Amino acid sequence: MTSIIYLAVGSAMLYFGAEWIVKGGVSIADRLGITPLVIGLTIVAFGTSLPELIVSIIAAMEGSSEIAVGNVVGSNIANVGLVLGLSAIIFPISIHYGHLRRDLFIYLGVCALFVLFAFDGRISRFEGMILFISLIFYVLLSIKHPNGEESSSEEGTKGSLGRLAAYIAAGIVLLAFGADLFVDGAIFLARLLGVSEIVIGMSVVAFGTSLPELATSAIAAYRKESAISIGNIIGSNIFNILSVLGIASMVQPLDSPKSIMHLEVPMMIGFGVAMIFIAKLSQPINRFTSFLLLVGYLSFLYLLF
Repeated sequence: MTSIIYLAVGSAMLYFGAEWIVKGGVSIADRLGITPLVIGLTIVAFGTSLPELIVSIIAAMEGSSEIAVGNVVGSNIANVGLVLGLSAIIFPISIHYGHLRRDLFIYLGVCALFVLFAFDGRISRFEGMILFISLIFYVLLSIKHPNGEESSSEEGTKGSLGRLAAYIAAGIVLLAFGADLFVDGAIFLARLLGVSEIVIGMSVVAFGTSLPELATSAIAAYRKESAISIGNIIGSNIFNILSVLGIASMVQPLDSPKSIMHLEVPMMIGFGVAMIFIAKLSQPINRFTSFLLLVGYLSFLYLLF
């Protein structure tokens, strides 16, 4: 019961913390005249990936690096199968292939880099540094050479830059405490049920840390900001590997079970390839395609357990 309470309270804190960060970040970026797609791929993606980052760092420091790796792989699968699938069923979402082609293929390249580093069962500090440096180059590329010409209508939080910065700082504090509770609850629950930590990381923890992406993408789609919605999903997946695994492995080298190369990693790459095919279909994404994404995610959970 205690572990379940930890998971519930931790999830709520993760959600509200990320929500504050996203609103503050969107407001600041909007004032600087950054397009919605770039906002989604960078500011919003970073904000909604903070739960994964903090959870993974804490898990690595507590000797549960399998939860850290499982959290990232599971979150990337959840972001496409659950977040995009569910959001597109409820609200119309359009993926403009011409605007996102570069980022979709960058994501597949990032997945290949992860496979290369994790194939021997360990992500070293040096490999983590390469991942993080790659993230810096990606952010600079997104800002200096943006895709899309839309202007943003996303409403963030009003106020001075100082107030917006405080909003973001408060969100980070909530994320830190929420992530700590969530990891403690997940690890305790895993050991209590006799389930491996990699499975818990890819299911329960991944779902909890994907809640900010789900809420943000659904809200953006409701406000007819498809660029922010889809940019958030793709950007978060890129950030998860380059930032989350990069920073976490620099703090503490991560053990990555070789067994995930048989099911979990191919599923993550498969969902990335699926986004390319979906982007080439008529837009917005139809409900049948969205339903298939959800079925794919639920099938992944079934095979996982």
